[in-house]
Amino acid sequence: MLSWIKGGTSNHPLDSKDTKVGLPADLARMSPVTALDQLGVYLNDLKTAENLRPKQALEIIDLIDRLGSPLQRKLIRDHLAQRQRLTKFHENRVWTAVYAYSRELADVYRLCLAQYQVGAVGATLLKPRLPQITCRALRACATQLKWMLLRYGPVEQRLWQEIGGLYRLSESLGFAQANCNVYPQLDSTPEREFLHATMLAVSSPDGLTPFQIEIAEHVIGKVANGFRVSPRPSSGIAYVVDLSGGHAPGRFSTNLKLTQDTRCFGPADATAEIERAVRFMDQHRAAPPDLGIGDEFDVGAVHATLTYLLRYWSAALPERRDRRRRHTERVAVVHELEEVLAAVGGLFLESTYASNEEEWVIENESESGFGAFVQNPRGAWLEVGTLIGIRREEGAAWSAGIVRRVSVDEKGNGYVGIQILAQGGTAVTILAASLSAKGSSISAHGELCVLLPSSALKTGEAVLLMRPQLFSHSRSLLMSVYDRRYSLAPLGMVEQSAEFDLGRYRIVEQLEESREVLTRAG
Repeated sequence: MLSWIKGGTSNHPLDSKDTKVGLPADLARMSPVTALDQLGVYLNDLKTAENLRPKQALEIIDLIDRLGSPLQRKLIRDHLAQRQRLTKFHENRVWTAVYAYSRELADVYRLCLAQYQVGAVGATLLKPRLPQITCRALRACATQLKWMLLRYGPVEQRLWQEIGGLYRLSESLGFAQANCNVYPQLDSTPEREFLHATMLAVSSPDGLTPFQIEIAEHVIGKVANGFRVSPRPSSGIAYVVDLSGGHAPGRFSTNLKLTQDTRCFGPADATAEIERAVRFMDQHRAAPPDLGIGDEFDVGAVHATLTYLLRYWSAALPERRDRRRRHTERVAVVHELEEVLAAVGGLFLESTYASNEEEWVIENESESGFGAFVQNPRGAWLEVGTLIGIRREEGAAWSAGIVRRVSVDEKGNGYVGIQILAQGGTAVTILAASLSAKGSSISAHGELCVLLPSSALKTGEAVLLMRPQLFSHSRSLLMSVYDRRYSLAPLGMVEQSAEFDLGRYRIVEQLEESREVLTRAG
C-alpha cells in the first residue's frame, strides 16, 4: 500500500494509454474464463504497483470493472444453463474464475477506501466517489456470497467481516444512505447494497435450486429499497448481523445481547411488494414487468421462488410439516434419471451393479423423508431439486426421492434433506396414444417410466416419473405394464425440473378390468 504514496512513474501494466486501448481486443481473443482470469491478475497487480496514485488506480479499476461485468454475466448464464452438461473440471474452472475475480475486485475497492482513510497523497480526490466505491465493493462481496451459496456454502467469516466493515465505514463517514450512480443504469446506496447481501443470506438459500438462488438474488436487488436497518428489532425487522463478523446474519433471538457492532434488519416494506408480484403472477401467469426478469427465467420457477421468499421472510419461521425423529442408518443412493428409473423400477433387482451408487448415513427421519450426512467426496453432484433413488439398510426395493435442502461444511461434507416421493415403484413403458400425432417427442419404441405407488391408484389415477419434457397437458398416453395396456389422460404436472417430469394421469380403462394389475403395481 505504501508504494502508492511515492511519486514517479507507475509500473502497473495498464497504466499506459496504448495498453488500455488494446485491452478490449486482447480480451476478445480469449475465452470468457481466461479473460476474467487475466483481469483478476491486473487487479491483483494494483496491490503492489509502484508509484501509482489513488486516482490513477481507480481509473484502472473502472476500466477492468467495465470489461469484467459482461464476462461475469455471461459465465453465470452459461453456468446455470449448461450445468447438467459441464464436466466437474470445467464447472470448477468457471466457479473459481468468477469467485477469484470478484474477490480481487472487492479487495482493490477496499484498498481505495483505505487510502482515503490513511490520508495517502492524492486520496482526497476520491472523496466525491466514496459512496460509489463502497457500493461497488459491497456488490463484489455479494457476488462472492452468491457463488458460495450456489455450492451451498459454507460462507467464509472473512466475507462477513468485509461486508460489515464496509457498511460501518459508510455509517461513520455519513454516506450510508447517500444515493449514487453505481454503474450505468444502476443507482443505489451503501445501505441498500449491504441489505442486498444480508437479506440473501437469511432467505434460506440452502432450500433453493441454483436457478432459484439466481432469481432470488435478482429479486432481492430489485426490492432492496424496501428493506430496513435499525438498532433494535421491530415489525418487519426480525434479523440481526454482527458488523465485526462475529456471527453471520440470522434471526434475532431474545437471548442475544445487542452491542455497537450489531444491526437489526429485515424485509419491512419489501414484503408487500413481493406479495403484489405473486398476485400478479397468479392472475397473469407471467412475471411482473417491474421485477425486470423478462423471459430469462421459467415463470414457474420465479413464482416458486417468490412464495419461498415470503415464507422465510415471515415474522415466524415456517413450521415443519412432520416431526423429526433421531435415527441412524446407512442407505444406498443413486442419482441421474436413468439410474433412478432402473433402480426404483426394479431393474436392478437381478444385478448388484449400480454405476454411481453411494453410501450415505441417515441422521433423522420423518413421515415424509430423511435428513442425511454425506461424507466428502461423495455427493459432489448434489443440489436442491436433484432426483435420487434410495435403498434402506434392510430393504430390497428402491424408493424415489428429491433433494430439498443442502448445506456443505468446511470439510466438504454435505447435510441433506430428502423428500421421499413413494416407497418403491414399477417399471412401465409409455407410448403416444395416437401414432399419427404430429411433433410427438415420444419414441415409437416407447419410453421407460416408473409408476409410483399411490392411494390415488384406487381412484383411477396414476403418477408417473418420466424424463423431462415428456409430460404434456394435451397428450394422452398408452401405458404398458405386466403385459397389459392402459389409456392415460393427463390431469396435471406434480413437479418438473431439468432432470425429470412427475405427471399425474387419469386411467381411462375401467377399474373393474384392471384392479388386480393396479393393486400389484401399488
